[in-house]
Amino acid sequence: MAFKNYIFDIDGTLLNTYYVAYKAKEKVLKEYNIPFDKKMFDLGFSSTSEKSLELFGIDLNTDLGQEILKKESIYYNEFSKDIKMFDDALEVIKYLKDNNASLAIVTARNKDEVYTEPKLAELLPYFDYVITVSDVEKPKPDKESLEVLFKRSNWKKDESIFIGDSNNDSKCAKSFGIKFGLAGWGAVEEVECDYYFKSLKDLKS
Repeated sequence: MAFKNYIFDIDGTLLNTYYVAYKAKEKVLKEYNIPFDKKMFDLGFSSTSEKSLELFGIDLNTDLGQEILKKESIYYNEFSKDIKMFDDALEVIKYLKDNNASLAIVTARNKDEVYTEPKLAELLPYFDYVITVSDVEKPKPDKESLEVLFKRSNWKKDESIFIGDSNNDSKCAKSFGIKFGLAGWGAVEEVECDYYFKSLKDLKS
């Protein structure tokens, strides 16, 4: 294989959460009479929940902002039954592991959102490291998540690739100095990349 170490984002890369997040955001903003804009949603899709709401002009330093944040989480959980693992995700992750690859997750989710996600339960045992926003002060697109990962793992940069669906993922990889592969099956925006993967199965070749 071209790389020894494979780093994956979660949302839009391993799990198809786009429409669940879309419905939750749309519902909560409508409830509070805040205009919903799809382009703005797409821009914030791969960010933290807090950053995504800030893009809609919501001040999270207020009681109202915190109320909206909590309400969105409730709606997300209501719709979460519709979350699906992307086709071939489990097969490809098993393949990489069987071929002696080391695997990691770097995500904008917090630790609870990772370990309580039922659709991740089958995948997590194959990953050697999981870095969440709970582990850093500056999440993606900042490079701190990768700095933490490589400090824990002692991986080499030239043997590693970060696979994600967003500009936040791309900027994170580029600023840290590793290759970036675009998850074409989940991307909803134009993203600069070193490699373009149309499907997860492309990783096997």
